[in-house]
Amino acid sequence: DMIENDKRLAKFSFPLLASNFASVFGDGVYRFGLNWFLVSSYGNAKILGWLTGFGFLVYLLNDVYVGSVLDRFNRKWVLLGADLFGAIGALTLSLLIDPTKPQLWVLFLLTFILNVDVSFAYPAARAILPDVIKSSALARFNAWASAAFSTGQAFGPLVGGLLLHLKWINLQTFLQLFGVMLVVTVLLNLAIRYQPQPKDPNMPSESFLASLVGGYKYVLSQPKLFESMLLTMWSNFFFEGFIIAMPFLIQHNYHGSASSYSTALTLAAVAGIIAGIILARLPKFNSLNTLYWDLFVLGGAFIIGTFIQEIWVFIGLVILNGFARASFVIKINTVRQQESAPAYLGRVFGISFFATDLFAPIITIAFGYGVSELGEWTVFLLGMMMVVGMIAIKFISNRHAQHFN
Repeated sequence: DMIENDKRLAKFSFPLLASNFASVFGDGVYRFGLNWFLVSSYGNAKILGWLTGFGFLVYLLNDVYVGSVLDRFNRKWVLLGADLFGAIGALTLSLLIDPTKPQLWVLFLLTFILNVDVSFAYPAARAILPDVIKSSALARFNAWASAAFSTGQAFGPLVGGLLLHLKWINLQTFLQLFGVMLVVTVLLNLAIRYQPQPKDPNMPSESFLASLVGGYKYVLSQPKLFESMLLTMWSNFFFEGFIIAMPFLIQHNYHGSASSYSTALTLAAVAGIIAGIILARLPKFNSLNTLYWDLFVLGGAFIIGTFIQEIWVFIGLVILNGFARASFVIKINTVRQQESAPAYLGRVFGISFFATDLFAPIITIAFGYGVSELGEWTVFLLGMMMVVGMIAIKFISNRHAQHFN
């Protein structure tokens, strides 16, 4: 019985918050090191674009069935298994990598292992929430979880930037640190008090394909979920394109150093923490309507910022991007958790990730090549994409909602 089950749940879960922080922190330190070392040792963003594009293909393959896995198996075990796989992979490959000129096969294998880990761990940590936290406390806990997530994102590049100042640090050290953080994550997740909703024994077990198709039809039939899926796909183009372009623009167009990159990312994540705290204190702003405003302002700022060639203006855009991205994640996750029936929640997350990752490889590879040619006009292009995209999505979603009313 749902109400009985809700009584057993908690209003807050420290292990879930802490593990959210630990995994993102480890990931942030590692990616900071990787992005910087790759652009500086290869001189352009192409390898970074290809690796990221390959990473999204790995996500895609997993997205197809991750939702059905989460709706079918114990979500806590899925979470633990994924991070353990990542930890073992990272620590093993850290022994094989050549830090001066990282071997491409090691980089691709690493990307494969770490992205399989994230494909399962990230949606599992989101889909496990309704089995840990009371439904009345979900919106607030989401905002706190996001603040923990952004704090991890803030400390990742900060620590990464500090580590780059030490002469003996290389990509190998970054990788070992990440492996250790994944082990810590596994230990924290062991402590989560998970109260799964009892499965209905009379429900026939569907095949994976049937369950996936059912999930897609469900998302299409719920206008809010459909709208949130379009918003996710489009904003993600923007966010991912910008991540690829950023280290190159800082090194080549704005002549910044690793510490300007680190400062920009840290301040962006602090802006993300602030977004989380604001939405935790003022849940009434946690809606799709305010999300459109966030993204309009962001796109507009990118368009204007293109014409002022100063590194501090660029860092300002990175900060604004951090605020908007955090606010986007909180608002979208809350809509998904509130609008989805529990039986579909895993698939709703899986499908949303699938939609996001479908076009991402094209974007990351295109930006990996394009940023060397376009330079600061990359920023203008991103801003225009965002503004035009939001207007189109609002229009499409309104038409879609009318069709279902």
